[in-house]
Amino acid sequence: MTPTTCNISEIDQTIEIEMESPIIYADSATPVSDFLKLYDNKKTMDNYRLAIAAYLNCVYPDLPSKRAEDIDPYASAYLTDLKHGRNYHHDLKIAVNRFSKCYAPMTANLNIKATCVWLEDGGFPLSRRERQRLFVSLPPSRPATKELEIKRKIFREMYMELPEHIGALLLTLAGSGMRLGEGLKLLKTDLDENQQRTAVNIRAENTKTKTARTTYLTLEASEALRDYIAVRRDEDPRVFPFSAATAQYHFRKTADELGYGNRDPATNARQLHWHMTRKWFISRFGLAANKDVGEMLAGHEGYLSTSYQRYTKKQVLKQFKKAEKEISILR
Repeated sequence: MTPTTCNISEIDQTIEIEMESPIIYADSATPVSDFLKLYDNKKTMDNYRLAIAAYLNCVYPDLPSKRAEDIDPYASAYLTDLKHGRNYHHDLKIAVNRFSKCYAPMTANLNIKATCVWLEDGGFPLSRRERQRLFVSLPPSRPATKELEIKRKIFREMYMELPEHIGALLLTLAGSGMRLGEGLKLLKTDLDENQQRTAVNIRAENTKTKTARTTYLTLEASEALRDYIAVRRDEDPRVFPFSAATAQYHFRKTADELGYGNRDPATNARQLHWHMTRKWFISRFGLAANKDVGEMLAGHEGYLSTSYQRYTKKQVLKQFKKAEKEISILR
């Protein structure tokens, strides 16, 4: 089968998927729509939908669109074919070959993972050995985009030119390690200023790992946040009453105006983006304080269970204060 042309500029390098396994049935008339309803995170639903569509497009080149309602008839027909003996291992190998050529490494790997979950839930599992054989043919799962070197000067210039509400968000994310989605879902009641540094209680339903955690804000982030909230005249309970699309628009617009809007020639992806505030926090934190604590505060899954057991709140706050000079942008 000849692969169709892929538009790499549409690839999201920060694709995230919740690899949980709900149950669907191979005889469902809407096997994709039913599958997606079992997830409450819109981004997860979109990523699964796009992954399944990409896979089915390898099987059915005439797939009309990537909308769930358009994919459903093809998915239903495909699952029926599998029940009658079609070799899905062979189809997966074709998809692996195509994804390796058309997508960035992380996207290719995650598309195959998502497809495997969907197939297993439809009653067509793969053994551990079969999975290994598939993934050994994929390029290593790492970002393909060459990003800008993260420098304090870049973030400082961005902050100075951004509107006040977006600038406060920038300092908050860079000074706490939160993801963009976590920051935008914060409520004013999630902030606790009765400590040496403002504590941020991130609720479980707003995290990627579905695990609640507490992080802290640098002094400069706390001050910017207080100033921003003080001038607001609305009664919105959210700390940042605007959408991710609004944050993205202003960030990209300012980056373009400052000359930081470059794109990677290989992937056409932007070399400066919101997720770099998180990378800034994690990398800079380890320069002055315990790296494990920095990873834990940022919510990296592997550190949440171990580090919370090893450190007391007092010890964590002490490590945060040690790292504050490094993770601050305006110092």
